[in-house]
Amino acid sequence: MRVAHAPKQRFHLPHSVAWAACLAGVALVLIPALWFSQEHIRSGADDFLALYGGARLAGTSHLYDPAAINQAQAQATGMAGGSAVVYTRLPWVALLLWPLAQMSYVPAHAIWFISRFAAVIGFILLWPHSKTPLTAVVCCWSMPLALGLANGQDAPLLLLWLALSERFQESGKPFLAGAILSLCTAKFHLFLLLPLLYLIHRRWPVLAGFSAGCALLAALCWVAGGWDWPAAYLRVLQLPEINPARWFMPNIHGFFPSGVSEWIAMVVVAAGAILAISRLDYLTGLAVAITGSLLLSYHAYFQDALILIPAILIALNYRTAIVRYAGTALATPLPWVLMVLIRRP
Repeated sequence: MRVAHAPKQRFHLPHSVAWAACLAGVALVLIPALWFSQEHIRSGADDFLALYGGARLAGTSHLYDPAAINQAQAQATGMAGGSAVVYTRLPWVALLLWPLAQMSYVPAHAIWFISRFAAVIGFILLWPHSKTPLTAVVCCWSMPLALGLANGQDAPLLLLWLALSERFQESGKPFLAGAILSLCTAKFHLFLLLPLLYLIHRRWPVLAGFSAGCALLAALCWVAGGWDWPAAYLRVLQLPEINPARWFMPNIHGFFPSGVSEWIAMVVVAAGAILAISRLDYLTGLAVAITGSLLLSYHAYFQDALILIPAILIALNYRTAIVRYAGTALATPLPWVLMVLIRRP
């Protein structure tokens, strides 16, 4: 039996307070993150380097060849990221970024830098489950989002896809919502529980659109990566160099040592998340699915935790006080700073 604990629109911020809070968040969180990463931003030696190298090899059989990726990076930029900066997204992402790879690296990096800020603004304006001022404040104070923007990450785009998907569902276009959601397979390991959410809540048109979108993207994968891309992709995912600094991962893999305890924790989290999704209303289930997916992900770092922003916004509007308090705590930089201080070797 499903329990109805629908979130309430309780959290209201006057516009003057929201503007002040946004400016404070930008000054205290975003600007310091950009300042400390300024050399990487200027040189382009950030996560976009791997994406750019992959985009230059889209349509070839060398998409997941570390040596070929490094060579493409060096030829285009004079920089090679080594075995730690290889292409690790699905092939369709490289095809999507192919137009940028036809430019020289500096203007391509500049467009990439600006586009991710535009994606965040799009999320703020489009997210339908909280008032825009509150959404803006949470984004401005999010340390994971600031790190993702500073490090050239593609994770900020995921916020836009989630907001568009929810907006289309709210406007009665569930098939299109599901199709947009398929773009989140760019980092599919961060959304493992979302299809289950739509299945449990019987949102069949959303699932149909998601399946259609995934089918199209899968076809593009063979265009971009060649006939043997799945085997090559699995080989890249097994490279130990792409998972450094395990202590910096905000998931079970980072919280527990490898072995039985890690697997037990994964089973407990997965079972608890599925039970909660099956008993709670859709919106609360969405927050649980996002949070559970991050915890179950194998490869995730602080910047990937920006996907918690929708869950935080849902929590801030929840009817139960303790959930609102938890959402408020996660919306501040404090837990992320403490995590670094406590867990850093």
